Amino acid sequence: MENELSNLDVALFALYKLGGVSKKVHTEEIAWEAYQLAKERFSWRLEKFRHKGFPDKTPVRFALEQAKKRKNGSLVTGRSGGDAGGELEGWCFTSQGVVWIKENEKRILEGLKQKTPDLPKREAERFIKKIKGDEFFKYFRERHSLGNAPQYMFTDMLVCAPDASKEIIKQKVEQVYSNAELVGDTEILDFLEACKEKFSFLIS
Repeated sequence: MENELSNLDVALFALYKLGGVSKKVHTEEIAWEAYQLAKERFSWRLEKFRHKGFPDKTPVRFALEQAKKRKNGSLVTGRSGGDAGGELEGWCFTSQGVVWIKENEKRILEGLKQKTPDLPKREAERFIKKIKGDEFFKYFRERHSLGNAPQYMFTDMLVCAPDASKEIIKQKVEQVYSNAELVGDTEILDFLEACKEKFSFLIS
């Protein structure tokens, strides 16, 4: 059954298992986890090195780059090859990627003969709990709208500077979306839609 899975399937499951819904995960961490899940696919090619247990980062990096492309659904965001331009090395799921992993998790688990990992949902629930404890979310919950909510409350909730770039703010909002998608929290999703409408000038 493992042979029916693609490298993209395995790489994304490795990212998921490592908590890539709630945080950025380094390419080498993902490569090591993918190697543990499917050694034949992700080991060095030469026979003299295979028994040494070296994971090959190249097929994992290629799979993640493919998953990042819009034509493949923009399932992840991130980069490999070291920090550059203010962006840290590593990968995390987009909200579309979370939908994809939820839809494909059973198939991949069966193919890899794995059990459902606890970490992703546990971390997502902790992340959502933190958002729900924020003053900005409480503002929304009390009023059922964002009304005259100031911009600083929005950026404070995202834990970024008021003058942060649009790209940083979009990434932070996407992270909240991803966690809300994973746990199926419709209240947070409604809140985020209100944020997108209220602060579209910061996101779009």
